Amino acid sequence: MEKMLKFVTWVFGGLIVLALVGRLFLFEQWIVPTADEDAWVAASVAPTLAGGDMVLVLTVGTPKAGDLVRCKDPDNPGSFVVGRIAGESGDTVEIKGPTLYVNGIRYDSNEACIEPKVYVDHPDTGAEVELRCSRIEFGGTWHFRANRAGTGVADNHRHEVGTNKVYLLSDNRTLHLDSRDFGTVDKETCSGRISFRLWGKDGWTDGERRLNFIR
Repeated sequence: MEKMLKFVTWVFGGLIVLALVGRLFLFEQWIVPTADEDAWVAASVAPTLAGGDMVLVLTVGTPKAGDLVRCKDPDNPGSFVVGRIAGESGDTVEIKGPTLYVNGIRYDSNEACIEPKVYVDHPDTGAEVELRCSRIEFGGTWHFRANRAGTGVADNHRHEVGTNKVYLLSDNRTLHLDSRDFGTVDKETCSGRISFRLWGKDGWTDGERRLNFIR
């Protein structure tokens, strides 16, 4: 029994050390702004995240297409925007309604989410907006996307990404804050990939939004 207790103690201690090392050198804790702090950021991250979520931002490595990243706000360098890298240097990115095209290849939803509807407060009016949640494959993996059914057909954009730039795209295609609004951003300002959610906006008791890997 004594040996077992020592083993458990060593394992537990090792895990604590690894967590501290990761916290110091690999990750940064960050709380996604709430609607009161930045209503457009809070709306734009749905359905993947929500305002008030406590997340871990991976601060090493080079983010790639498909990664959800935190970047400096080009209009307010003291703040951040969150978007998915949809295009890199030399890519041609087109947004036609909710559908993404990169270099002529179409990336659209292939199935609905388990919970097909998501509700977000409109950043300007505060009114509740019903969005459709679906899954999209892009960048060698998949992620969730939200859009308002039957809208955005005429909201088309096309952009050729310049050198050392990235095109950011909000997972919320309807209530977005991305390169359609502020243009491409310098890649070096997107050094943080959002990789894990510690707990959700409602705290530790919200089991569905606790200890989740972020796609």
